[in-house]
Amino acid sequence: MLNNNFKNLILNIIGIFYVILGFASILNTILRADLGLAPILWLCYVGVLLMGIGILTRNDLLILSQFNILAIPLLIWVIDFFYIYFFGNSLLGITDYFFIEGPLIGKIISSQHLFTIPLILYTLYLLKIKTRKAHIVSFIEVTLIFLFSRLFSNFDENINCVFKPCMNLPYFHYYPLVWFIVLFIMVYFTNYIMINLRFFNRN
Repeated sequence: MLNNNFKNLILNIIGIFYVILGFASILNTILRADLGLAPILWLCYVGVLLMGIGILTRNDLLILSQFNILAIPLLIWVIDFFYIYFFGNSLLGITDYFFIEGPLIGKIISSQHLFTIPLILYTLYLLKIKTRKAHIVSFIEVTLIFLFSRLFSNFDENINCVFKPCMNLPYFHYYPLVWFIVLFIMVYFTNYIMINLRFFNRN
């Protein structure tokens, strides 16, 4: 078991790292004139910043609400990344951009997809999950992000995949409805798993 001082040091380091990463993501987007400002709305950018704040304030509700949203999409991203890395072919088309020549800083920022799941799991293990309502916050955030993404981005930018699938799938009717259903299922499933993992919870 870690003593409290060492545990707090670890949590502060992780929290500061994610806050810096979140601001770096936003700043990099602002400085790249070719991207516009819409990419600031990507859930992974918003999520890492809010998780960093949640870790620094020891707010398990804020951390878990972000993890609920990001966990399964991050897992899919990692699977697609390693498939391309090992086999050299595109699987889902999600991480193709990572293997195309481009600014190094963008790839460094994007690499957070690879380690966020284990790092946040470790963070929640140290903090212990006390809340059971994080999925409600996640639902509200997902709804707001959808609305803002539709308002401030376009079909070609497709921020947060709100206009069409980000995977190698064709656009289909009722896509926005399917988007909400899929996101809500992922959020609820992740939240259910997390609050029922006994070693994460404090009795």
